[in-house]
Amino acid sequence: MSLLNTIKSPLFLVVLVIIFFQYRKIGKLEKEVLGVNTSSILFNTLISTFFGLLGGLIGSIIFIHFKITINPEDFYFILPLALGLSLIHPRFICFSYAGGIITLISLIFNYPNINIPGILMIIGVLHLVESFLILIDGNRMSIPIFMERKGQIVGGFMLNRFWPVPFTVFINGNNIYLATIIAVLGYGDYALTNYPEKKSKETAAILSIFSITLIVFAKLSVYHTIFKYIGAIFSPLGHEIVIKIGRKKEESGEYIFKSVSHGVKVLDTLPDSIGKAMNLKPGDIILSLNGNRVYSNWDIADILEYRPNYIGMEIIQREEGIITKEFEDYKNGISNLGIITVSDMCQYGFVVEEAKSPISRFLKKIKKRKAKFRN
Repeated sequence: MSLLNTIKSPLFLVVLVIIFFQYRKIGKLEKEVLGVNTSSILFNTLISTFFGLLGGLIGSIIFIHFKITINPEDFYFILPLALGLSLIHPRFICFSYAGGIITLISLIFNYPNINIPGILMIIGVLHLVESFLILIDGNRMSIPIFMERKGQIVGGFMLNRFWPVPFTVFINGNNIYLATIIAVLGYGDYALTNYPEKKSKETAAILSIFSITLIVFAKLSVYHTIFKYIGAIFSPLGHEIVIKIGRKKEESGEYIFKSVSHGVKVLDTLPDSIGKAMNLKPGDIILSLNGNRVYSNWDIADILEYRPNYIGMEIIQREEGIITKEFEDYKNGISNLGIITVSDMCQYGFVVEEAKSPISRFLKKIKKRKAKFRN
């Protein structure tokens, strides 16, 4: 199946619809926080499709170059297990867990009879493509959020991207032939101790190391049985290590977006706002406005209450240190900077929680109902 035929296929359109609704769900959260959407849902879907096709092309080149062959029947075992594991935690839907477990079961019990090197290569290459997509597109949709950490509410960003990735691979049926398979890759993370652009780069680097290592084990497993065992164990274990490293960096790092005593820290700016026009960036600290020191949003609101035609702002920028910025609007006056600050957290009635499994959510509901019944 050619790439053009894949794009026109009903299955690919279904995948696009799923991704569209995922972005729609994220867009609702963004609108709750910012009051507006920074980009349209359709635009995000189209950009994801473009990068997904690029990733699929790269993956296809690797698959064809290494002459990777897969048996479609192998995924009849992997997919149900992946769905079952996702009930424990959403991240376990990744094939690195189910693929590794099924491979290990096959090695120990000689059932099911699967193409182990092929499965390990598929997992490795798809994660390599994912690391590439995270690197070039992972921080595109960064939504400012507030989360509870170590007994305090801190600001940060939620990163979410999805990509439809059609790739061409050799299929082992009655005879060996080339076919195109459609995968959906996703990236979800939080940036609390780092800026989104750096967070996505670090994640991509760690994930690429995992991917390349698994590809090497898969290639060696064709010639040495021991590497089938190593690859089967490394697939879920290595992926879990990637996640643990990311979490460790978050837990041990210093939270960037928390209140400061010497000004007001910017978390994000609204689109088409004065803050955006002044090129205020996440992490900037506003020290003074029109010669008046500011320590809270109330201080900024008091200064802008009379809609001044001009503002001079002294800020600390992470790249340049203390600088002065100016803005004029002699037609309408300036009543709002259009910025989200760390001290804004008190005005929102929610704090984002990390994703939990359906089982955890179900048990939580049961506990709430029991508590309500007792009262």
